[in-house]
Amino acid sequence: MIVTMRATIRNTLVAAALVAPFGAAQAAPTMQLAQNNTGPNLFALYQQIQQLQQEVRDLNGQIDTLQYKLNQQKQGQRDLYQNIDKRLAKLESGAAGDTASSEGAAAQAGGQTGPVDPAVQSAYMAGFNKLKDGDYLAAIDAFKAFVAANPETALTPNAWYWMGEAYYVQQKPDAARQAFETVVKRFSASPKVADSLYKIGLIQASSGHNDNAQATFERVVSQYPDSDAADQAKSRLSGDNG
Repeated sequence: MIVTMRATIRNTLVAAALVAPFGAAQAAPTMQLAQNNTGPNLFALYQQIQQLQQEVRDLNGQIDTLQYKLNQQKQGQRDLYQNIDKRLAKLESGAAGDTASSEGAAAQAGGQTGPVDPAVQSAYMAGFNKLKDGDYLAAIDAFKAFVAANPETALTPNAWYWMGEAYYVQQKPDAARQAFETVVKRFSASPKVADSLYKIGLIQASSGHNDNAQATFERVVSQYPDSDAADQAKSRLSGDNG
């Protein structure tokens, strides 16, 4: 769209040059000649030039607005991809650490206590491995099947979280936000809550809801000050978006 608008501006300027070959410096004499009736068409041409110049200014303003929104969206996606890369690198050997932290918080998070059933963990890993392989659509399907079959296990909030990540990579922010909000609302003691809130803030920012995004980032910093998500939220709040 921005390229098209720039082409429109270029064509508009060419048209202005054709009807006003002597430049802006000739505008006042042109208008004076028209008013003196020595050139009956010159005043109409002068008005056309003025209109074209206003259209150029309007188009430039629209381009600036669209460029700003595009930069915001690109920054949100860069943050997301960098975060996914870091997390997947830590978990490259498997989700054992993920499972252990979930088991420790399972009772408070509303999930089952004690060791995770091997069949449940196997189903979870099926989705997680697809995510690591970059097969995001398959990962989404696997995690959806997992949470449907296992709505209250120690790994359920993790599955919802990674489902949200996969949705966001696929540029489906509404579905991603719904998954992250499920973690926040249903599994309030899960270690994934801070990360989920941060991702909600990114979605709000990329959608242009900057006030809501700021409030969400501030909530992460306030409620989860020792988390990695809090460090990232502080960077966003300070304007250091990497």
